Amino acid sequence: MRRKGEEKKNWMIQQLAEERGTMTVTALFFLICMGGLLSIMLIQGQASLASMRVQQTADIVSKGARAAGAWEYQDADGETKKILVATSSEAKRYEADIVRGAREEAGLLWELNRPAVERQAESATVVHQKGERKSLYGQGIYHVKIEARQKLHHLWGESDVTFRRVSQSGMYDF
Repeated sequence: MRRKGEEKKNWMIQQLAEERGTMTVTALFFLICMGGLLSIMLIQGQASLASMRVQQTADIVSKGARAAGAWEYQDADGETKKILVATSSEAKRYEADIVRGAREEAGLLWELNRPAVERQAESATVVHQKGERKSLYGQGIYHVKIEARQKLHHLWGESDVTFRRVSQSGMYDF
């Protein structure tokens, strides 16, 4: 009876010895797949964080500029009008009671928030008012576009990625 039990053990050991190479290849394949999946998840996390920072900065700049340059006045008919004043010199011309114009405030906010974006990105550029279109100020709209270039590191190297985010704030009556 003992002999049958020993034969069974020897058979199991022989089977394990024969399949050891296959198990190593399977385990290696599994580890490579898991490493690739982890790398993809890390890329997605890096991209989401960078995109979020750029969008938050664009929102801060546009909303701050809109708040700084907003001015309400009464026209000749007694109707309340709203405009966005671009600079403090323009505000003096309108006799508006504001400290800084929208463009000046946006420039100041960008300079204060640029280090946070550039800490991760290689370069960051900003375009105000679609190239300084005067018509947007008259409509009470402040538009800003931020573009940041960044390298994302992953298992098989690096990827150059460009994030473009737009934020537009306006003075609307709801």
